[in-house]
Amino acid sequence: MGIFLSRIRISNFRSIEYLDIPLSMTNVLIGANNCGKSNFLKAVNIALGQNKTVSSDDIYIGKDEVLDKTKCATVDIMLRPVDESNNIMSSFSDFWIGVFTEAWITTGDPTGDYVGIRTVLQYDALRNDYVIIRKQISDWGDSISTATVSRRKMFTGDMNTFIAAFYMDAQRDVVDDIKDRKSYFGRATSRVELSPDRVSDIERQLNEVNTQIVESIPALNQTATRIASIATTIGAPNGTLEIEPLARKLSDLHKGMDIIFRDGEAARFSVTQHGMGTRSWISFLTLGAYVDWEKQSLYEEDPESESYIMLTMEEPEAHLHPQAQQKLYSQLCEFSGQKIISTHSPSVVAQANLTDLIHFEKTNGRTIAHSFDGENYTKEEKNRIKREVISSRGELLFSKAIVLCEGITEEQALPVYFKEKFNIEPAFCGVNIIGIGGQNYKTFLSLIKNFNIKWFVFSDGEDKTIRTVRKAIRDVFGVEMQTLSNVIVLDNGEDYEWHLINSGYEEEMVQAICEHEGEPEFVNKYINTRNHTSAGRERTDQPECPTCHQAIYRDIIRDYSGDEGYRQAIYDCCTSKQAKAKYAAIVAERIVSIEDDTRKIPPKVAELFEKMQPIMSDERRPNIETISETATDSQP
Repeated sequence: MGIFLSRIRISNFRSIEYLDIPLSMTNVLIGANNCGKSNFLKAVNIALGQNKTVSSDDIYIGKDEVLDKTKCATVDIMLRPVDESNNIMSSFSDFWIGVFTEAWITTGDPTGDYVGIRTVLQYDALRNDYVIIRKQISDWGDSISTATVSRRKMFTGDMNTFIAAFYMDAQRDVVDDIKDRKSYFGRATSRVELSPDRVSDIERQLNEVNTQIVESIPALNQTATRIASIATTIGAPNGTLEIEPLARKLSDLHKGMDIIFRDGEAARFSVTQHGMGTRSWISFLTLGAYVDWEKQSLYEEDPESESYIMLTMEEPEAHLHPQAQQKLYSQLCEFSGQKIISTHSPSVVAQANLTDLIHFEKTNGRTIAHSFDGENYTKEEKNRIKREVISSRGELLFSKAIVLCEGITEEQALPVYFKEKFNIEPAFCGVNIIGIGGQNYKTFLSLIKNFNIKWFVFSDGEDKTIRTVRKAIRDVFGVEMQTLSNVIVLDNGEDYEWHLINSGYEEEMVQAICEHEGEPEFVNKYINTRNHTSAGRERTDQPECPTCHQAIYRDIIRDYSGDEGYRQAIYDCCTSKQAKAKYAAIVAERIVSIEDDTRKIPPKVAELFEKMQPIMSDERRPNIETISETATDSQP
C-alpha cells in the first residue's frame, strides 16, 4: 500500500486567488505561457516541504489592491491511502499510521481516511519577513474557509523521512548539474557509501594518478612549478599551490566528471557538444535515477518501509523533436512516485490520459484551472475526444480562444480577415481557427466546455448544418443555440462562398482566381468549358419504375447564362474539387486589399470579429461563461 496527493486547494498564492483541483497519479498541466502552471508547481512543493523560501512576492494581489501584511497565502493538501494499483483505500496501512501517527489522520469521513495538511504563508513581524506555518486539517470541509484546522503542528521526523518532493524547472542543463553539488546529479555522485578503508585506497590511487599526469607532461610540470611561487608572493611561504587534473576526493568527483556519447564506431563526444534537448533529457533521466536510488536506500534500511514521492517537472519536452518528446514522456511515466508535469507540447498531450489533463488560463490576472470531468462521458465518448481532437488538433488546448467553422475554406480564409481586423496573426495571440467539416461539433465543444476555453462558432446557413450545430450545443451545454451571441450563422441557407457572392465580391473572387492561375480569362474559359454539361443527377418526383421499382433520376445541366448563371459559375469554380483549398486564402487576400475600408471584411465575418473584440481586449467573454464555468472558478 501507499499514499497519494488526491486534492489540493490554493488560496492567495501568486497569480492564484483560489483553486480546488483533484489530482491523479500522473497530472499534465496545459495552457498558454504565463497562465500560472509554474505557480501551481511551486505551491505543491511548498506544501510538501520542498521549497522553504517565501516572500511578499508569493502573496496574490488583485487589481488596484495594496498588499496588506495580514493577508496570507494558503495551500491545503489531502493525502489518501492507495493500494498497489493506486486505487483509493478506506484506511491507511499500519506503516503509514506509524509515520503520520494517529494525531494527523482524520477518520470517519464518508470518502475514507485522509491526512490533511495546511501550509500558510504569513507575515512574521519579528522576522520582518514571510514564514511557513503548517497545521493539521481535521475536517476538510467544502472550502478553505470552512475547513476545521488545528493549532500549529510540525511534521514528524518520519514524515520528513518517508515523504519527499523533487522539482526540476525549465532551466535544467546536465552540463550545469554535473558541476553543481546541490543538483540531483551532484547529490548522487557526492554520496559515497564505501568503507573508510576503501575510500582511502581509491583516493590514494587518485593522488598517484594526478602526480603522474603532472610529472609526465612537461608543460603541466613547468606550470605547476611557476604557479607554486605565488605562495611566497602572497606572504605564505609554507603554502602550496598544485594542479589537479583529476579530483583527489570521491566527494569531489562531480568537479571533473563528464558524460560521453559514442555513436556506433564514431568518435567520442562530450555531452557539452550536444544540443539542449539531449542535455535536458539527461537531466530528467538523472532525476529519475536519483529518486529510484533514494527509494531503494530506504527499502534496504527497512524492507517493510514505504515511501511517497512527488515529482514536479516543467516542460520536459523542451528542445526535443516530437518523436523524442513522445519517448521522453513514456519514460517519465515510468518514474517512481506521483507526477505533475507542465507542458506546451501537443505530442505529450496526445499521449496523456484525458482525465489527467488540467487546463490553466489566466483571466484578468487571475489563474483558473479545470480538469476533465470523465464521469459525465462514456468510454467511447472519451476515446472519440482523444482520437478526433487531442491526437489531431492538440494545439487547441493551448488556445486563448477557439473558432469552430465549417471546413477548410473558412479555416484558411478567416485568419486573413483576422489579421486585417486585429493587425496580428490569430496564432500569435492564441486564437485557433478550426474547420471541422460539420461532423464533430459535439466532440470539440465537449472538450472546450471541460477546459473552459473561450469559443465561437462560424456556421453555414444550410439547414443540415444548423441542425447539427444546434443539437451539439444543446447536448453539451443544455441551452439553445439562438440564445448564444458567440454563434454566428450565415443567412438564407448560404455557405461561405455564397456569402461572398451575395455580399458583392464576385469581381474580387474572379480577379484572385485568374491571377492565381496566371490566366486572365481563366474563369471565362471555365464557363465555356463547363456550360451545358452535367453537374450530376437528382431524384425526381416521378413514380418508381414499374419494371425495376427504382426511383427516377434526371441529369442536372449547368446553365451559366445571364447574371445568375455567371454567379453560379463563380461559385462552382470556387467549390470544385481541390478548389476550396486552392482559392480560399488568395480570395480573402484580394478582398482585404480593397481600398474601401467598409468592404475589407465580409459582413458575417465582421459580425464574428465584433463578438470576439472583448477577447482581443483581454476582457471576459460575452455572456458565455455561465455555460462553461466550473467550481474551480468560484471563490471560497
